[in-house]
Amino acid sequence: MISKVLCIDDDQIALVLCDLVIKKAKFAKEVLTAMNGKEGLAFFSSYFKNNKESTEAPQIIFLDLNMPVMNGWDFLEDYVMKYADRLPTTKVVIISSTVNPEDFSRANRYDMVIDFINKPLTTDGLEELMKHDELAQYFE
Repeated sequence: MISKVLCIDDDQIALVLCDLVIKKAKFAKEVLTAMNGKEGLAFFSSYFKNNKESTEAPQIIFLDLNMPVMNGWDFLEDYVMKYADRLPTTKVVIISSTVNPEDFSRANRYDMVIDFINKPLTTDGLEELMKHDELAQYFE
């Protein structure tokens, strides 16, 4: 089981659903949430300011793309510049309702993006994700 995930989505209902589905599937012990990319970056800024050796960073970031304030793409750009090298084991899974082929190809340009899941997040989707090469170690 993964220790900690961060869900970034502007839809409060989607965040509640993520929390419920993740816990039901026994995917992660702790679910953190942010309402947009800016809040997600603030989480990591605070994490590095206050980090104690015992505090684990999220292993997975579930990221929506279309959000006000700061969208998923802008979050990814800042995350890559500021935090990706410092958190090499943290992976990103995009959760979106987009059908734009450009979004899928753009996601592939980021090494830390390991999957692209259509909304809503489901237990079936998480069970498939558990088999992913990058995550299987957490579910053995």
